Amino acid sequence: MRKTYGPDYPRTLDALMAWSDRPAASPAVSDEAGTLSRRAFHERVLSAASGLRRVGVIPGARVALWLPNSAAYLAAIFACARLGALAVHINTRFRVSEVGSLLRRSRAVARVTQWGFAPVDFPAIFAALPTEDRAALHSVMALEQPGAVSELAGLPVLPLFGVAADAGPDEGTATAACLTFTTSGTTSGPKLVLHDQQTIAGHAVDVARRVGLDAPDAALLAAIPLCGTFGNAAAMAAIAGGAHVVCLSQFDGDAAAALIRRHRITHVFGGDDMFGRIACAARGQRFESVRFSGVAAFHSSAAESIAAADAIGLHPHGLYGSSEVQALFSMAEGENRLFAGGAPVSAQARLDVRDPQTGASLPPGASGELWIDAPSRFVEYLENPTATERAIDADGMFRTGDLARLDGTGFIFEARIGDAMRLGGFLVSPEEIEAVIQKQPDVAGVQVVAAACGDGDPVPVAFVKPADGAAFDEAVLLARCRERLARFKIPQRIVVVEAFPIANGPNGPKVQRVRLREMAEAILNEAPIRNRSPARSK
Repeated sequence: MRKTYGPDYPRTLDALMAWSDRPAASPAVSDEAGTLSRRAFHERVLSAASGLRRVGVIPGARVALWLPNSAAYLAAIFACARLGALAVHINTRFRVSEVGSLLRRSRAVARVTQWGFAPVDFPAIFAALPTEDRAALHSVMALEQPGAVSELAGLPVLPLFGVAADAGPDEGTATAACLTFTTSGTTSGPKLVLHDQQTIAGHAVDVARRVGLDAPDAALLAAIPLCGTFGNAAAMAAIAGGAHVVCLSQFDGDAAAALIRRHRITHVFGGDDMFGRIACAARGQRFESVRFSGVAAFHSSAAESIAAADAIGLHPHGLYGSSEVQALFSMAEGENRLFAGGAPVSAQARLDVRDPQTGASLPPGASGELWIDAPSRFVEYLENPTATERAIDADGMFRTGDLARLDGTGFIFEARIGDAMRLGGFLVSPEEIEAVIQKQPDVAGVQVVAAACGDGDPVPVAFVKPADGAAFDEAVLLARCRERLARFKIPQRIVVVEAFPIANGPNGPKVQRVRLREMAEAILNEAPIRNRSPARSK
């Protein structure tokens, strides 16, 4: 059975909004339209609840939210929770097939979206959906009534915001389905991860306390999409602490840097690429207001981006999380500050590292599969009991699929199990090889995967993205690897690519390692190398 938060925690999102004792007139949320006070934001939530109730959203109904970051998006999340409805988050990067699949699988009855968002023509994409994908929908809600538009693809278009006085009572409960996150789908088919209200609210309080978002002057830069667990967990923690949430609808390094200085931002969370772009935009000028930042490493060049962020005062800390246990599940401190992992934010969290083959628990320091039980853990994969049963054991532990090792205070994340490579009889993280190649001149990025040639054992293959204008010499890079790596870790081939295949997930872009493995196997099997000794291969 899953652990739950105690009675001293907020049990619903409505209770979370009132959790902080910050004054009602203090800033709550800012976006391009301006700043809402805590009192004004609460009125905005009631207004959104009124609009949703008007179109028949009742407890248990499902509402699709397809929006860029804004105060209105946050208000819609809390409005759904107040009605006891399930918010189905849709990534703004998704297009016809992905949006259609989510609407069909979730059976959302209403969709909330925005007209006039330059990067994405939401109405056009929606109009192109097959009829069967939107069969359950009966209305489209707009943040602002788009002129004379009254219908879209045969459905009425109505304003989201109504009269706050018509919001009705709070019908949210601790165990009511609250929201779903979509898994990235980079290693398997995407699933809908379901959380209830107490899980989201309780985790928000733990995070706020851990990183200081409950400080009187705390302010969060909400630059990561709210549709994913990364951006959502950060924003919920800020609301729990009464911090000022500053929304950025479309990430831009210069815009992010300007907002940090203008609003005296104290907390920033994001991927390594985001931090690198902020550091570049800073042009060497330090950010004096930032007290804590959390970074997730998604690229092989992460070390350089994180070092650049550290140099200008962003104080990055390594993070760990997932849609299933929520982002910001744990944070690294001390000498391991830049490693992914760390100590869980919840004192109730239980960790176990097990042998992937036998399932036996392993001692601290030994690498194995990370299993987690914590009150932030998801309830289920929406309407997918088979996947849920595979992911959670009888003791309530969630199988993360991540390679990790326990240390004195928590754990250190090493790799996805699917990314880890069995080479020469040893389990090897691709980052060990990537780190060596990444340090070589003119290498802008590198990804290493294991691939089989014929019926032989898997061998490592490296894909390298050269720096602009740089020459590429496979023999030289292989020679460097031979100097610094064990024989079984030396890549069989080093292949130049212009770009890595990317999956744009709700928490940031991720490299599709499955696609790289397919490419590597095609290369190896097109021209098999008879002598498979890495020391002599070219």
